[in-house]
Amino acid sequence: MKKTIFILLILLITMLFTVNINVLVLYHYQAEKPIMIYKIETNDEFTVKWIHSVELTPWEEIFRIDNNYNIILDRTRFQQFGAGVPDSAGTKTEIKDGYITFSGIDRKIDMIPYGISNFAKHTFIFKNKEYKLYEIVSDGDRINFYTDKYNLLKYLLLK
Repeated sequence: MKKTIFILLILLITMLFTVNINVLVLYHYQAEKPIMIYKIETNDEFTVKWIHSVELTPWEEIFRIDNNYNIILDRTRFQQFGAGVPDSAGTKTEIKDGYITFSGIDRKIDMIPYGISNFAKHTFIFKNKEYKLYEIVSDGDRINFYTDKYNLLKYLLLK
């Protein structure tokens, strides 16, 4: 009986250090710590939306996780062209429900820094849950988005 418990304990400890989990990390730059960590699978999507500072209209960037757990900018949605907006991006442009969508952008991004603003109302959407980033960090703070691989222990401790 003691031998069985000992073996199970060794297996559990081994798993804590050897089982890896792919995660999306939202890292608060000024606080130097993650504020959100999510287990991710290939083809997961997340959205960051905000109010454009010049156009004063909603903007969205939709990202997906590829087979290698990279962040890929998949598409953008916005209501009107303005300063700094290219006339096209990706492989398809569509106008629907008052939004212009550039899709098929397919750009790998290792780390995405967002300067969070109370004015722009930066919001993060993942798995049908919406998080108001401007209520989580101070106005003007930066959040870096990136993927990583955590062992089970680190994931459980930080989650």
